[in-house]
Amino acid sequence: MPKKEFNYPKHLGERIRSARLNLGLNQEQLADEVGLPRPAISQIESGKRAIDSMELVAFSKALREPLSFFLEPLYEEGEEEPVKVLYRSDDISERDKSTVDDFLVLAKDYTMLEKLLGLNLSQPLPSWGTEIKTKWDAIVDGQKTAEALRGVLNLGLAPVKELDKVLESAGIKVVMRAIPDSKVWGFSLSSKALGHCIFANTYCVRERQNFTLAHELGHLVMDRNHSATVLTAKEAQQLNDDLKVLIEIRANSFAAAFLMPEAAIEHALAKLGMSRRTTEQLTTVTIEYLRNHFGVSYDAMLWRLINLKWISKQDRQKFVFQLEEEKGETASSSPKESLPERYRNLAFKAYQSAKISIGKLAELLRIDVYEARKLVKEFRIQQIPA
Repeated sequence: MPKKEFNYPKHLGERIRSARLNLGLNQEQLADEVGLPRPAISQIESGKRAIDSMELVAFSKALREPLSFFLEPLYEEGEEEPVKVLYRSDDISERDKSTVDDFLVLAKDYTMLEKLLGLNLSQPLPSWGTEIKTKWDAIVDGQKTAEALRGVLNLGLAPVKELDKVLESAGIKVVMRAIPDSKVWGFSLSSKALGHCIFANTYCVRERQNFTLAHELGHLVMDRNHSATVLTAKEAQQLNDDLKVLIEIRANSFAAAFLMPEAAIEHALAKLGMSRRTTEQLTTVTIEYLRNHFGVSYDAMLWRLINLKWISKQDRQKFVFQLEEEKGETASSSPKESLPERYRNLAFKAYQSAKISIGKLAELLRIDVYEARKLVKEFRIQQIPA
């Protein structure tokens, strides 16, 4: 396969447009910031007008991004492009697309740090998932895969309330950011260049975030044919719609079984003196206990109990009032806005071992050099050349 030629003007224009949208600026406002006419901004963003070094510095300051954000491609020259960004929802805003773009840049920086520190970059996840033709195939395959993966990760029947930490310990890059008013809950990608990466929107309750992470984990394990699991309307039309739906059903089945294993539910209920013979004793109090125990939403817990035939769909109507209360829970009490903890630690370790400069550290942490020096002093980090 011939090498893909890197189109720098187009790349630069896309980077500028991405950063502009991320700040909520229109072309007129950006033009005022950098001292150029609005038509020039349009031409630059479309890759039809070159910019000189002084203009690039002006764009960097106005858009609050380091120069490397505009200069570096998302993949190395001669290397296959690691990601084709595919959107599962048709309701993706420009801001959402900018978030995806920023996620790819962060994933690239994350990978660079791992390589710089000589960490093992072997694929941490098995590649499972069989051919599915029916809804039942999708449900069964999702459940079996979830059970098998819990065994690989040595989770037993224990609840996984902080799945992001479990995934990071398995070598998966996890980025969690709040995107208010977005229909995007999460997306994931798997590539030779970047490894496994998952993004989750934290502008929702923690339980919703956990289910999103588990859902995307299912895609990484079972849908390895997709370089990313977020589909655009245009590209979705090229797929078999039924298969697209089955893939989502399978990922949901995986997430439910991974977070709420059948045996673990039976074990938890047994501690309350309940069994299949006493299902009439399941009340809102019992379900609330289960959902807190497993760290999932009330609705997710209800559907899991329905699918396992602990309660019926008709029984669900008894608990609708509780669901109405849950609908009001939108934003997390403390949404994660910072960089991943492991990523930050790797950046500081790279600086401590003199593999990167203070300027590069600042760039990786998305702060200025003054703040980077302040953090280095605060954490008492001294460079120790190898």
